[in-house]
Amino acid sequence: MRKSSLLALASLLLSTFVHAVPDVQEGEFIIKNFAFETGGELDLRQHYRTLGEIKRDENGQVTNAVLVMHGTTGSGAGFLRDQYAGVLFAKGGLLDAEKYFIILPDAIGHGQSSKPSDGLGGAFPTYTYDDMVRAQYRLLTEHLKVNHLRLVTGTSMGGMFSWVWGYTYPDYMDALMPLASLPVEIAGRNRVLRKMIIDAVKNDPQWQQGSYTTQPPGLREAMYPLIMMVSSPLQYQLQAPTREQAETMLDSLVERYAGAMDANDLIWAFDASRFYNPKPHLEQIKAPVLAINSADDQVNPPELGILEQETKRVKQGTAVTLPITQLTRGHGTHSIPSIWGPYLARLLAATAEQASPDLALLTTPQSPLWSQAVPDVFTARFETTEGAFEITVHKAWAPLGAARFYHLVKNGFYDGVSINRVVEGFIAQFGLSPSPQVTKAWANQAIADDPVVASNQRGRVAFAMTGPDTRNTQVYISLNDNSRLDKDGFAPFGEVTQGMEVVDRLYSLYGETAGGGMRGGKQGPIKEQGNAYLSEHYPLLDFIVDAYIVGE
Repeated sequence: MRKSSLLALASLLLSTFVHAVPDVQEGEFIIKNFAFETGGELDLRQHYRTLGEIKRDENGQVTNAVLVMHGTTGSGAGFLRDQYAGVLFAKGGLLDAEKYFIILPDAIGHGQSSKPSDGLGGAFPTYTYDDMVRAQYRLLTEHLKVNHLRLVTGTSMGGMFSWVWGYTYPDYMDALMPLASLPVEIAGRNRVLRKMIIDAVKNDPQWQQGSYTTQPPGLREAMYPLIMMVSSPLQYQLQAPTREQAETMLDSLVERYAGAMDANDLIWAFDASRFYNPKPHLEQIKAPVLAINSADDQVNPPELGILEQETKRVKQGTAVTLPITQLTRGHGTHSIPSIWGPYLARLLAATAEQASPDLALLTTPQSPLWSQAVPDVFTARFETTEGAFEITVHKAWAPLGAARFYHLVKNGFYDGVSINRVVEGFIAQFGLSPSPQVTKAWANQAIADDPVVASNQRGRVAFAMTGPDTRNTQVYISLNDNSRLDKDGFAPFGEVTQGMEVVDRLYSLYGETAGGGMRGGKQGPIKEQGNAYLSEHYPLLDFIVDAYIVGE
């Protein structure tokens, strides 16, 4: 099972900070006399964090910059939490900080950027989303010298920023992935809830037009509609199944949220969306857009049908609404890449210049390249949509299995392969080619059995089979002690020596329905249609982005 903002605050319930994220740099850019859309000027402090280093092509264009924008009341620091950075930015992650230059700005009014609570209070300019995006653009272009973005993405408010970026600077990015947002004016229940939050503070006499010296009691009252916005009916029911538990949870949430807020910062942040409305500009977006919402999102409920309807107007737009599962967290699903990572991987692949697989080699298993000598011990690294793991192989454990596995990895067979059978507490299995043509070529290329030398303990890797001498291309990783399989002839040839926590997070909610076991007779559609079938019917399956022999 995987690890269990509108608001970055929702993530406070779900995660802890990562302490091992490398090379996090912080800085600030002072934009002199920044002119706000609704009037007023300010020497604006734009705070930011970055990971990684900028890479440029021969023409000087930046090729690896990724902009990630936070939600209302959040900050860029929220993306350094384990559930996000530990999946995306870690070595082998989809946005590996060793490959990408990650930019995490604090929006105007948030984090360590200029905000009302710095001292101006109620005199702080009433900024808008357009102001916030324009300030970020100036940060990137004038200070960080980023002239192009590989990807623009964001959560909630940051998702809405993504739409604004798309039509305001249409030639500036390769791809857009807004999360938990809608590309229309803030209206209906969404605006009602926002106004309830604002009014709860402003109607409190102790607010004093923003000139208070202690936080007004109305700030606590504003937390009630705020909590409803980020709530997940399923998760709240699971977390608080009795009246007493529900009331205790509510009291705790109010205290936690109110204790992290400033009243003016809250008002300004929520009211900044008042003029947001990408709808008239959607045709101006040039970059491919993949917009992702969750069906249990109380801010952007799926019954509105807005996401699907409006995204169609984007020339290269795709809308996705994730189904409610025990993994989703309502609006906060936007900060759990363990769920939507496969979609991000496909977007990156679709918008990148990639070498085509060597189908000539993959469809000729009789080639001498598939029978060359292999090392006695070697390590294979698998970079997946969930992160990276490594398998160390011992030829002495299962010589024939080790050799077959070595050649499959080295020659690119597993690149793009879906991990289609994940049974919690049992195994994670993969090995059916994305290409039906390749699957057909390998259909009758089974190897003879090896004696069982190493036991099927947790983390061990062996070939799947349907009977004697039927091992082919499919392998499994034991998620538990499966030593009972030893007597059936399943011979491990290696074991996971790094990243077992990644293996444990692989998407398992489809169970056997996504392809099942070899004996189950459910793999026919995968063999006949390849990844096209899995992407259509089981889009949340994790898959292997790249597999290779370490050191070769």
